[in-house]
Order: sequence, then C-alpha cells, then structure tokens
Amino acid sequence: MKQLRRLCKVYERIERRRDDFLHKLSRFYVDNYDLIVVEDLEVENMRRNHKLSSEISDASWGKFLHYLSYKAERAGKTVVKVSPRGTSEGLSWDDPLRDYISACRILKRGLEKLGQGLPFEPVERRPLLHITASAVIVGQVASTKQEPPLRMPLSEGRRSQTCRSDPPPFS
Repeated sequence: MKQLRRLCKVYERIERRRDDFLHKLSRFYVDNYDLIVVEDLEVENMRRNHKLSSEISDASWGKFLHYLSYKAERAGKTVVKVSPRGTSEGLSWDDPLRDYISACRILKRGLEKLGQGLPFEPVERRPLLHITASAVIVGQVASTKQEPPLRMPLSEGRRSQTCRSDPPPFS
C-alpha cells in the first residue's frame, strides 16, 4: 500500500508539471500573438494508434488546445482551427524546413478561413527564432512583438525622451 501511495504521488507530480508547462506555453502564445492558427487534430482518433497512443496522451494536445482557446478568448485574441489534411504533403521527412513550410500552409488556411490575407506572402522568409521549452518554463522568453519606441514627455518643458517599451533581446 505504501508503494502504491508513493507511485500515485509521482504521477501527480508529473501531471502537475505537465499542466504547469501547458499553462505557461499557452500564455506565451496568447501574450505574443493576436492570431493563433492550429490544426484541428482528432486527438481521440489519433490515440487509437497503438504505437503512438502513450506519446500522444503524454503530450496532452487536447488539454493544450483547451488552455489556448480559453486564454485567447479571455484576452480578446483569435484561435482558428484548420483541417490538417495536406499541410505536409509533398515534403520529405529529412527537409530541415518541413515544419516551417507546414506552418506557413496552416497560417494560409487560417487566414483564408477568416477571409483575410489573400494572396498569402509571409513577411519573414525563414523561421524567426527557436524557443526552447525550458526557456518558456523559466520565463526567460522576451516578447516577440516588435513595437515602436514610446515617446515619454519629461516635466517642466524639457524635450521628450525616447525609451523602449520592450526589454533588450537575449544575447
């Protein structure tokens, strides 16, 4: 009985850490993006694959999408779900830009679903930056929004001073 209690505590700790990570990751996306486009994955159907069911359950995709949706709604942001069919069609597994090209296709579908952005032309020609999971957990990720400098007037008629509203980028 003692071993069972110890095992239950270990599983609870793992679940709490996973939930904490999912909350932080969903908060990161909601804080940094006004439009979030995701694939509308049938997680329950994917779990029927016996080779991948435990990995899919451990990833908690459904829970992440739930957190992302409700946080975005509360923040006034938009989450669009698009069909996953054909997003990686014609791309080889060893292509280093496979995920980026698929993400561009998903974004294009999301913009089309909203009736915006046609024709689609990405602003950036390459992936912007690589953010590790540990950086999100620790909170070491700066905002990716590019905002203009704020003009702050000084007292007693001095000229206004320019200051940055966002922290300096990491080195």
